[in-house]
Amino acid sequence: MLVGQGIGAAVNRNGWLLLAPVTPDRASYMPAAFVMTLFACCLLTYVLVRRLYHGRFRRALPWGCGYPFQTSRMQDTAEGFGQPIREIFGPFFHMTRELPTAFDKVPRYKVTIEDPFWNMMYRPIAALTERVARIAGLLQQGRIAVYLLYSFLTLLVLLMVVNQ
Repeated sequence: MLVGQGIGAAVNRNGWLLLAPVTPDRASYMPAAFVMTLFACCLLTYVLVRRLYHGRFRRALPWGCGYPFQTSRMQDTAEGFGQPIREIFGPFFHMTRELPTAFDKVPRYKVTIEDPFWNMMYRPIAALTERVARIAGLLQQGRIAVYLLYSFLTLLVLLMVVNQ
């Protein structure tokens, strides 16, 4: 629009792979070049990793915070990493914790988290849905006369709704 020309001439000159017209005012750039660039980036990444990464690992003891007699019992567990998150979101959930003492030979952690919104919002909806499904199940227990009556009444109701 700035130069007073449309994109039709550019498409005719360069072909549809370079510029795909969306509307007379807009164009989308070439999909083939986009895919080629994506593949080139992936290939370049692969080559750089293969050339620059030496593949050697350094094995050493884990850092013990200056305490040389650490055991595996002193390591952080998932309980230790998850505790801050549970403390932040604690007011939104009902938690029951069973934590071991420091003297347990085999420590057992048990944390039960219940969502209070489940009992307030979702459980009544689930109960209503189950009740409706039971009623529908009674209609579908194989008695053809009940099924035909159900279908006929449904058609009558739909005809009354459409006629209004």
